[in-house]
Amino acid sequence: MKTILFGLSLFLGSFMFAQNNDVEEAMNIDIPMIDASASSVVYSVRGVYQIKDEACDPAKFQSLRFPGGTDAYLKELKEKLQQNVNWKTYVINGLFFIKLDINKDGVLSKVETGPKVANSEPFLKDLKDMAAKVTKTWIPAKCNGTPIDSKAIVKIDFSSMTYDNAFN
Repeated sequence: MKTILFGLSLFLGSFMFAQNNDVEEAMNIDIPMIDASASSVVYSVRGVYQIKDEACDPAKFQSLRFPGGTDAYLKELKEKLQQNVNWKTYVINGLFFIKLDINKDGVLSKVETGPKVANSEPFLKDLKDMAAKVTKTWIPAKCNGTPIDSKAIVKIDFSSMTYDNAFN
C-alpha cells in the first residue's frame, strides 16, 4: 500500500512541476517580432494658393508664379514626395499644408508645415524637407510692378490604409 501511495504521489508531483516550467522562459531566448503590416498612402494635392497681401491694392497686384506654371510645380512636388518620403512608416489621414515664404528675388526663404497632430512631427519634418528640395526660383509677386515678398500655401489631402499581411 505504501508503494502504491508513494508511486501515485511521484506521478502527480511530476505533473505539478511540469506546469510551472515554461520552455521559452527556461531557455531565456528573445524571439524577435516581425512586423508584417504594410500601409498604403494616397494623396491629392488640392492646389497652390497665393496668400493675400494686405499692403497692395488688388488692382496693382501680380500673383506669385512658378516657372512653367502650377502644373509644373505640382509635378515636381509629387516627384519629391515619391522620392523623399518613406510611406511605409506613416499612417496619415487628413488635410495638411505646406506654407512657402518667397522673397522678392523669387527664392524660397522659409517652409512651414502643419497642422501639428499627435505623433506628426517626423512626417511634418519629412514634408518640410521635401518641399525645400523643389529648387527652382519662383517668379515673385509684384505690387505696382515692383517685386515683393510673398507667401503661398499648398494643401494636400492624405488618406492611409494599413493592413496586416502576416496571414497571407
